[in-house]
Amino acid sequence: MKMIQVQKLTQEAFAPFGEVLTTEGREAGGNPASHLWYPQAVVIDGPTSINLMRVLPHDFILKDFEAHDHTTENLIAMDGDLIVGMAPAGALEADNVKAFYIPCGLGISLKPSVWHAVPFAVGKEVMSVCIFRNNTSHDDIYFDSLQEELGLML
Repeated sequence: MKMIQVQKLTQEAFAPFGEVLTTEGREAGGNPASHLWYPQAVVIDGPTSINLMRVLPHDFILKDFEAHDHTTENLIAMDGDLIVGMAPAGALEADNVKAFYIPCGLGISLKPSVWHAVPFAVGKEVMSVCIFRNNTSHDDIYFDSLQEELGLML
């Protein structure tokens, strides 16, 4: 089985796929005595759903992917670390697949049409939040699979 290295999540490395959801480099508002406010990290037009996903530990093997043409997909790791495999929009090719390590408390905003796999939990079950246009998982989802599985190396 071919193996790929899981990459550290940085704005530069992740840019072809979307944006890193972080407060780093963003100006804060709010009341510094009580809270720092970072508005509109992502803006989604139209009805939006906030979905909860408990990611269960499973083998670090990539094969099956999905994509959405009409929305960003926004994933936030809430109580543990995640790994997400992805590939650019277009034909799903093993040579284009990347995997990113998403530390607890950070997130990603995938551009429309970017291929992505179900996340992998690192070390334990991880609660995550997935935010996208309402009904995306019913009316804006399509699937593809790699011809051969890819393993992930931390």
